[in-house]
Amino acid sequence: MEAIPRGSVPQRTEILVLGFGTSVAMWAIGYVSRMPPAWVPSWLLLLLLVGVLFTGGFLAGRLTGRGWKAGMMTGALAAVLNLLILGSLLTAQDQPNRIVPSALWWIPGSLLVAMLAGAGGAALGAAGRPVPRVNWTSWFVRVDLAATFLLLIVGGLVTSHRAGLAVVDWPNSFGYNMFLYPLSRMTGGIYYEHAHRLFGSLVGLTTLVLVLHLHRADPRVWLRRLALIAFVTVVIQGLLGGLRVTGTFTLSQSPDAMSPNLALAVVHGVLAQLFFAMLVAIAVFTSSAWVGAEPPAERTAASTDRSVSVLLVAVLLIQLILGAIQRHFLGGLLVHITMAVLVFLIGLAAGLRAWGLYPDRPALRTVGKGLVFAVVLQVALGIGALIGRGLEQEAAAIPTISILLRTAHQAMGAALLALATMLVLWTRREIAPAD
Repeated sequence: MEAIPRGSVPQRTEILVLGFGTSVAMWAIGYVSRMPPAWVPSWLLLLLLVGVLFTGGFLAGRLTGRGWKAGMMTGALAAVLNLLILGSLLTAQDQPNRIVPSALWWIPGSLLVAMLAGAGGAALGAAGRPVPRVNWTSWFVRVDLAATFLLLIVGGLVTSHRAGLAVVDWPNSFGYNMFLYPLSRMTGGIYYEHAHRLFGSLVGLTTLVLVLHLHRADPRVWLRRLALIAFVTVVIQGLLGGLRVTGTFTLSQSPDAMSPNLALAVVHGVLAQLFFAMLVAIAVFTSSAWVGAEPPAERTAASTDRSVSVLLVAVLLIQLILGAIQRHFLGGLLVHITMAVLVFLIGLAAGLRAWGLYPDRPALRTVGKGLVFAVVLQVALGIGALIGRGLEQEAAAIPTISILLRTAHQAMGAALLALATMLVLWTRREIAPAD
């Protein structure tokens, strides 16, 4: 395996990681706080967001050894990224794409507050503490993973609320530039669908910066190519999401000009899972455990466990396709349930073997343990989703519990695919068939 020379990670990488990470955390809190009907008061939301900026600065001071300046830069980067959603507060409600005069102080004001909060947190975090060694490249991938997993949940909520067509046009939103659609208009299903688009833009931007970083920081050509493939995938994913609404490339706002495509919705959902799995692989490849791992240990069961891990990924992909068909077309439930039994048996066997047969291989043991718990939880969530589906047939509106269970079931499917991907990789990194 190609070695990664010490000191090869470009300077200021930690600011990228902490700035993007702070922004992702702020978006998550903002999304939940504005989710109907849980409308958190604006003053409380502001305090929460400033608290996240302070925390990001604190981590910058604690982990970089560069004091308040690192916190200030972290806050500044987070504020710049947040401009992707700040536009929703700066646009006139009745005149598309017209910026209100208050933007003249909102934009520099938000930047100043973010820099001050970050600098204050860093000053506290840097007080008398030794600076630990951090694999910043690996943490950058994890930030992208967190943003993507959040996007999967947001997308799941769109489907669970049946809000995929709440915004009739794309890439605009009711004629507004996507980044300038007023927050006051984001009600009901529009909130879920429009927020999904904004989160997609954040994931796309994060992945682009990650690709550029890996191009500078990692000597492994194959890894840089994998990252580039992941970026191309997320771009295609965004296009599919838009074409699912319009059916064709058009800037029209008229519903009559649109031809929504459920088949593209299925492809959109499955490709999102594949993109997530790619990021999981990149996270494994950039981790300190992978780079510093000892040569694989010969084991008689290695060949079996390698094959089982690949089989698990295969059945999971089939199940994800069946699940997407069931969610969008409301068909194939019996086949989906039957495949779930197979996934459960293979996942449980693969997890127990990795957990129990390799006590001297911590990565395999950890992945196996996580797989066992995840597959059991997924079955429980699947049963809950079935019960919720029955409740929907008897209720005038979709019950909240049904929405939560179905979305959690979908998210856990992504987590299972992530664990299965990790199992495939670690069974090849840590064990080898005995001669």
